[in-house]
Amino acid sequence: MLKVRKAIEKHSMLNPGDRVGVAVSGGADSVALLYELSMLADEYDLALFILHLNHGIRGEESDRDESFVIELAGSMGIPVDSEKVSIPELREKSGGSLEDICREERYAFFERMSQKHGLNKIALGHNLNDQTETVIMRFLRGSGVEGLKGFLPVRDEIYIRPLIDSTGEEIISFLGERGIGFVTDSSNADDTYLRNRIRNILVPELKASYNVRLEENIGRTADILRLEDNFIRESVEKIISDWKIDRGNARINIRKLKKLHPALRWRLIKTILENRSPAGNGIGYLHVKSVIGLIEGLSPSASVDLPFNLRAEREYGDLIISQREDRSPDTSKKYSPDGREDCNFSYTMEIPGSVNIVETGGKMVLDVIDADEADIHLDNSVFMDYNSISFPLVVRNIRAGDRIQPLGMKGTKKISGLLIDEKIPKAGRKSIPLLVDQKSVLWVPGVRLNDRVRITDVTEKVVKAKII
Repeated sequence: MLKVRKAIEKHSMLNPGDRVGVAVSGGADSVALLYELSMLADEYDLALFILHLNHGIRGEESDRDESFVIELAGSMGIPVDSEKVSIPELREKSGGSLEDICREERYAFFERMSQKHGLNKIALGHNLNDQTETVIMRFLRGSGVEGLKGFLPVRDEIYIRPLIDSTGEEIISFLGERGIGFVTDSSNADDTYLRNRIRNILVPELKASYNVRLEENIGRTADILRLEDNFIRESVEKIISDWKIDRGNARINIRKLKKLHPALRWRLIKTILENRSPAGNGIGYLHVKSVIGLIEGLSPSASVDLPFNLRAEREYGDLIISQREDRSPDTSKKYSPDGREDCNFSYTMEIPGSVNIVETGGKMVLDVIDADEADIHLDNSVFMDYNSISFPLVVRNIRAGDRIQPLGMKGTKKISGLLIDEKIPKAGRKSIPLLVDQKSVLWVPGVRLNDRVRITDVTEKVVKAKII
């Protein structure tokens, strides 16, 4: 037996009578998880359901995995529910990272299956090796305690990870001793992906040269950081309650903020901003840093615009965080000097570089900087994740069918509809310069930035764009 029973008891993962969906990809980890839970099913009076999502990323290999899981379910006499989606097609339509889209589709699938089968637990096959890779990856990206605590044994009281204390080597041994088959994902050998490079190159080197018990030690560190993170989070929640901070429009005395330990002040600002984001995330280091800059700066009156239509303002002795009012750009000077409706233009943009937009009298400037150089206080400028852009870039006016995914939103919106919503005069709409890549509109100056290219905690290189 693996360390599953111990992990279940340690983290109170299961209760008698639970209806458990087991996420089974067909790989070694998920198959071992399924067998372990099946051996505990009678003891815990569990009702097990196998869940499989075919991402359609690896073509025939993905279909092979799905067939394997369905056959496995039949041999074990466990109900199975399988769905197929095409992640490549979804990515082509909406942009974004493959990893993010896979995650969104996977958890949407789990939610549908939970409702369909009345499941109250979803068991995931992440093991101690996965935890090690996650912590190292986040460390390399500059994460704080929240990231370095790794993934949780239990999340939202629904998602459980019974293999969290079992290593990959122990799992392979468990399957081998019992003659249990599984499938292998060929993409795990592709070192194009950061996680694979960490798994296949960095971790073996660290274990061979520095610490053979790397996984156990990093797992222990993640446990410690998880406890410390819980303490900070509970302390911040108490401050929010004691100070009666409004979760809508927050007004906080700056003198009180400055008395807090910097770690608490940082987490408090981050929590307030995340409470106002649609999915409770998308707030990164640069955003919190910009608000802290308002608190520590000398100016008694300053402001910064943030993702999800948020604004942070310093008003003498108070910090105010609120939803900013939509403001239309000044189309009378830059964007529509003569009000012509037949004003068509298109210019290829180089990075770094600039282009004079003769038709509007304006100039667009692009530059490449490091993420820690981005200053979102700057007027008329936006900052975009370099690696999320599909080059080359063009600056042009609106075309039929142009769409954008507004910052903070999940879906896309027609540019024409967006400009109507922003109450931009019809005469000026066709002369607004749009920054466009090979997939969609990235930036409507003075109006919206595309969520696809937003800066995140993992952003390393940034494109700075401005209109002058």
